[in-house]
Amino acid sequence: MKSLIACLVLAAFALYACDNVNDETPDFQDDVSQAVLDKIQAAGYSPNDVIKGEWNGQSGYIVEYDLFFAEDEIDGLLKNPKVPGTEHYHTTNLVTNLPRVIKVGIDPSFSQSAIDALNQTIAMYNAENLALQFQLTSVTVSGKGKNQTITTDADIFISAFSERPRRGFITLGRAAGFPTASGDPADGFGLNTYWIDNFGPTVQELKGVMAHEIGHCIGFRHTDYQTRESCGSNTNEGSAGVGAIYIPGTPTGSDATSLMQACGPADDFNANDVTALNYLYN
Repeated sequence: MKSLIACLVLAAFALYACDNVNDETPDFQDDVSQAVLDKIQAAGYSPNDVIKGEWNGQSGYIVEYDLFFAEDEIDGLLKNPKVPGTEHYHTTNLVTNLPRVIKVGIDPSFSQSAIDALNQTIAMYNAENLALQFQLTSVTVSGKGKNQTITTDADIFISAFSERPRRGFITLGRAAGFPTASGDPADGFGLNTYWIDNFGPTVQELKGVMAHEIGHCIGFRHTDYQTRESCGSNTNEGSAGVGAIYIPGTPTGSDATSLMQACGPADDFNANDVTALNYLYN
């Protein structure tokens, strides 16, 4: 779920990808086959705590707490992995055709505070004067349930999902992977309405989660992928065998104030995040 550089490529902070809470009531089905776990691990992701779930109407698997892969994507992970290398490294899968404007849309069911947070997130990215610029675009929703239709020209669409805490952590945001082989950003991410409704995050905290998840969408992985120490654990998320190109000027270890730490609480870019952004997208 979250490093811009934190995920160098990005996710959510504790308040991102996950936050430590006392409510440990699980709301998941953990019946994931060993065959699926093996494919996930072979692609460079951690097989720990993989769970079955749904997102945007698709059935699939939630990996490393804040990444979602649909059922039909699992087999393709080995052939065309979405995962970048380790933190402070990148793979060949980045957003291309630069300079480029990335349109970002948000489900209109979100509150005004979430829309305000997105505007601040976009302004924060655009202030770096990258070859990637971000622009808010409109989203229209008609119908309900299975008959619901979403109309938007967004490259990155922010949807809603509701998920209770699990094993002491709550997922704040969830990205739909990393850039595609054709050079497009991941098509969006979700924000956890259970967190928003029950924990009352500030606009600044929402901004941090959105910025983290956009980081994933454009190719950043968690800076502390090797240990997830920001989440109070010692778990290696793994690195993919798809090439790892070091980003000069960035640390090779965990970066405690990076927006791309697996679990926050950063809500702004630090100097290393800016270095990484400029190296890849300027």
